[in-house]
Amino acid sequence: MRPRIFNSQLIAGCHGLCVRRFGSRPTATKTISLTVSSKAPKQAVLDKLNRHLTNSSRKPTHVPDGNNSDHGAAVFASRNFATWLEDENFMSGVLGTLFKSNTSGQVNSRDVQVLCAVTDGLTPTRVFDEPQTGFSILYGSAEGILPGLWDANDFESNVNLDRESSVSFLSNPLPRHTWPLDITLPLANTVFQNGRRSTLFASRWQSDHDGPMARTMIREKRTQTIWPGPNPAGHTSPYLPLLPLTPPRKIVAGLGNIVRQVEIDGSPTPASKELEGLIPKVFDSRSNRDESYSPGPIGVWCWVLPPHVVENQHLLDLKVFQPESSQSEAELSLETMGTFSELISHGCRLHKILSGGGGWGAKQGLLSLDPETNYSPPDQDNVEMFIKAFQERDNPNPSEGLVTPGSYLMFCIEPHWAEKEVGLSQRMTPTTALGVAPNNDEELRPASLSNKIEIVDDHFGVVSKAGLFLKATTLPHMTGVGNTSGSSKAPRTFTTKVDFPRASFLL
Repeated sequence: MRPRIFNSQLIAGCHGLCVRRFGSRPTATKTISLTVSSKAPKQAVLDKLNRHLTNSSRKPTHVPDGNNSDHGAAVFASRNFATWLEDENFMSGVLGTLFKSNTSGQVNSRDVQVLCAVTDGLTPTRVFDEPQTGFSILYGSAEGILPGLWDANDFESNVNLDRESSVSFLSNPLPRHTWPLDITLPLANTVFQNGRRSTLFASRWQSDHDGPMARTMIREKRTQTIWPGPNPAGHTSPYLPLLPLTPPRKIVAGLGNIVRQVEIDGSPTPASKELEGLIPKVFDSRSNRDESYSPGPIGVWCWVLPPHVVENQHLLDLKVFQPESSQSEAELSLETMGTFSELISHGCRLHKILSGGGGWGAKQGLLSLDPETNYSPPDQDNVEMFIKAFQERDNPNPSEGLVTPGSYLMFCIEPHWAEKEVGLSQRMTPTTALGVAPNNDEELRPASLSNKIEIVDDHFGVVSKAGLFLKATTLPHMTGVGNTSGSSKAPRTFTTKVDFPRASFLL
């Protein structure tokens, strides 16, 4: 199979006004992102946004005269701006700029419903660059963007500062799928910014004609569903830059989420043996290619593959990492990225290797796979997750189990990118994207902007260090989307977690 390489034309085709039909009424969703340094004053941000919307072809959303509360916005901030979302003067200025009142001589009220959330950052400017800091905003119809914003079940009766919150984005299907996709994004840990484990709250704002917006209600939330709107491509595009280390290896022995043996050249082999030989070669290759490379821990992930996918996608012939190859890791990962998009579209799961290697006797070379495929807050018990993995050990469909003997594993790592290769990679703006940020303790660099502010129209993008949780489901409002067969049969549910850095999905 010829790999499908994503390019800037694909990205450029996924932005602009998104019109979604909810019930019998069409609604338009607009997006805008502000890349901001932590040194920038609040008033400078407000002034820049006001000048930008005034002078550009993108005009503010005009609220018609008359009492109309179907106007809303989802305002996401990177962690260093968590406290700005609770600043009533700052938020009043942002909303007043985004939602302008028509002046026809009648003085009526403007009502805007708002969701505020704090994430680990904004999507990078380029595919393999670092996440940004600032604000990313969806705005338009509250009913279209924020369904069920005031549902009682989503609110904290007693605010629990230790509970993790999340948001779920409803989007078009993956390529080759005919059912919509639900992507859950865990929010950032903001304990050191505002004392909360996560920051997610709904608020109502009102003003009289051209007066300032005033907050009339604010409530903490546990979760919220968001509809960003469909893209012109009609499907969600995965960006999965992984470096394949090995061809698919058949699982010989394993149980639950533990792999004991795989087959290499026809012989049962301890599952970690091949990796133990390859990782030192990766370190040596990177040091020889890039003098600035500093060795550190390497995360390893594996695809769990049914036999028919291995055969149909010709994965045994897939080009993998070779220490002496003239092709860089960046080039190889770009070449295989289309293949990995195909795998996730075929319902194959991706799991991080949590531990393994070494040992002796029956425990020699065991590998432990992350069993988590569905989102659950970290304060919930993980026993159910283990029980599910154990029960699926005899599942006839290997794509639904974890390490069913007879299915295959394909090991991958995050590729190393030289600085010059980062600068040459495709731009990720403007589009609507969700991504994964590197899971380290370092704060994001403020984009080297000093106190500069950059605004990108028709762009929305946020990232999470915890990864993204995908679920293909059937929803009433999406009935018929991408379904060309006319069949009413509900497809099986597909779930997986994608948590390797720089993975992203264009919605």
